[in-house]
Amino acid sequence: MSNPSFSSFDLKTLEQLDTTSDCSISIELGLSGIGYCIFHNQEMVAIEWYNTPLSQLEKSIQNSDWLNKDFVSSHICSTTSKTTLVPSVLFSEEHKAKYLPFNHRKVDQLDILTDRIEQIDSFCIYGITKAEQDIISTFFPKSTISHFSTKYINHLLAENKNFKGQKILINVTYNHLYITVLENNFLLFFNIFRYTNEHDCTYFILFTCEQLNLNLETVHLEFSGDVSKDSTLFDLVYTYVRKVDFRKSYQSISPLIDGLENHQHFPLIHQHL
Repeated sequence: MSNPSFSSFDLKTLEQLDTTSDCSISIELGLSGIGYCIFHNQEMVAIEWYNTPLSQLEKSIQNSDWLNKDFVSSHICSTTSKTTLVPSVLFSEEHKAKYLPFNHRKVDQLDILTDRIEQIDSFCIYGITKAEQDIISTFFPKSTISHFSTKYINHLLAENKNFKGQKILINVTYNHLYITVLENNFLLFFNIFRYTNEHDCTYFILFTCEQLNLNLETVHLEFSGDVSKDSTLFDLVYTYVRKVDFRKSYQSISPLIDGLENHQHFPLIHQHL
């Protein structure tokens, strides 16, 4: 198994627990690899992330000390970019396979899944490959599954329910950028962009601001994920946007978890909530 890009465990606590009766696991699977968190009594006691291509995922899971264990509950979050949001009034379960082709190519070989997003009275429609479906059914047959955006959007709206104004939330992963825009706790925009460098990211952020007429002097921008204050991306964005900050974690985390910044792996950690 390749070395993890991040790994931290509260082994003192884990060694005293029975995962089948005491612990739950949250898993993120898809675009950027696989990551997971283990929770005990609402406290995160382990986190590990691998930037692993899909072709190597099966081997990685087989060699993992923790992913093969049984847990009280298990949930998988898919980060596939083959997704779209459809208002409930326009959604039909019978015709769910017809929505993705409006926005994406080559979706005929995907398994089409749907989630209801109560906060915005819409459905998230997404497609996962047969390879991903085989991994889920083989290694995580008891897991529930949803798309990244389902829990992420609900969490953002709940977290910002009293916020007044415009806010752009940027989550940065190994090779994808997730941009969400809120205005007075109303979802204006959500999309996923593939990037190769920091200049790509900056372009997507500024283009989104331009298209939505966001005022760069007053809009609040919050980063989460694979970005730091001394990174090139932060410097580039701060050149144009005046109010730039990092997301703050609301998840209880064991004090023995080392090296984890407050804003890192934010969606995975808060999937549990």
